[in-house]
Amino acid sequence: MSLRVPRPTTRRLAPGGHTVGYAGLIVFTVLLYLRPNELLPMGTFPIVKIITIGVLVAFFSERLRQAGTLSVMPRSFRYLLGLAGFTILSIPFGLDPSASFASFMDQFVKILLIFFLMVNVVTSFRRLRLMMEVTVLSAAMVAVLTLADYVRGKNLVEGYRAAGALGGMFGNPNDLALAMNVLIPIALGIALMRRDLLPRLLFLLCGVLLALTSVVTYSRAGILTMGAAGAVFLAKLGRRYPAAWVVGAVLAVGILASSPGRIFTLFTSSAGNMSAAESASHRWALIQRSMEVAGANPIRWLFGIGLNNFHIVSTHELVNHNAYLEVFNEVGLPGLIFYLLFLSSVIAIAGRIARRHRRTRGYRQAWLSAVAIQASLVAYAVGSLFASVAFHWYLYYPAAFAVCLQQLLARVEQAPAPKEVTPRVWYLRRAQY
Repeated sequence: MSLRVPRPTTRRLAPGGHTVGYAGLIVFTVLLYLRPNELLPMGTFPIVKIITIGVLVAFFSERLRQAGTLSVMPRSFRYLLGLAGFTILSIPFGLDPSASFASFMDQFVKILLIFFLMVNVVTSFRRLRLMMEVTVLSAAMVAVLTLADYVRGKNLVEGYRAAGALGGMFGNPNDLALAMNVLIPIALGIALMRRDLLPRLLFLLCGVLLALTSVVTYSRAGILTMGAAGAVFLAKLGRRYPAAWVVGAVLAVGILASSPGRIFTLFTSSAGNMSAAESASHRWALIQRSMEVAGANPIRWLFGIGLNNFHIVSTHELVNHNAYLEVFNEVGLPGLIFYLLFLSSVIAIAGRIARRHRRTRGYRQAWLSAVAIQASLVAYAVGSLFASVAFHWYLYYPAAFAVCLQQLLARVEQAPAPKEVTPRVWYLRRAQY
């Protein structure tokens, strides 16, 4: 049965507020991706820290004036706080507590800030859609700069693999590929949601740019991740729109044709390029080393060896190359449990919304959002098997999107519809709050 929501009701249930906090979150997102200290001649000026402090002051000031709770506490957020708690506990037990503390302040604080702000200030469907669009556009700018460098033969790893033009987290081709792959389904989902031609073409172009950037990294994990995300996205979309399978096949052929050698690197080796068998052997050695590091020491099982400390006891200073082992070794088994609960919970949220509204015409935009977010999270779950990215912040955007969508739909669906109002079909893009 189709659930139709009257427009006046949705307006009352999608309050505004936290305008400064939301605007600050938008700016914070752009700065995270574009790294202004590297893009502009501004040295080490702490612009991100200044904006972060200003956003938090504005948010808590408004919350205190409202005399309400300081934060909503959805289950996924509680899991993330549990992971944060064990990460803090791991610091004094770490091999290098100072390095662990520095990593926590530089990495995990960003994660908590992103998730905390988003679940509290994204108070309408319009804000959620804009947040998704800004994230995709910011990543697309990174893709443009990276592709421009690749064409000029600059900033290459091993002489042929593209690395992020702005360095930092994107300096590793495998991490760059995963960051791009995570947002490809969201870019395509936004394109399908938009009804105007120019915005639709813009986000289709963003999806293409993200995919091309992933291609030129020549990442084996990248192609597997893209395949997993594409399979989930097409499987969900194809149930409602069978033509999606045809479009997906054309895109797959285009990606393969653009770089066929990338597929063959999964099985062969060349100068400067390890074969898949050699790569698998190295990863298996790291898995064995991970278990050796934990050993029979209960302290290591409970609290790990400290954030960003695994390279100290690894072979050849290598990191885990697996997000799940990264959490287990550096934070401990309880931290890994909270990490798995968090990741599985946000995937389940998106999946439930997608199943519930697959045939509900009035919720087409919500269904498309859920499908795109679920494919994005599955891409991360698969890609993180091959990279130490558990404490990189780009996972936590689609995770927060899922929680925000759940909260907004809960508000709308629990609202009693006034009898005197004629029901109308509701779309996310028409929700003008």
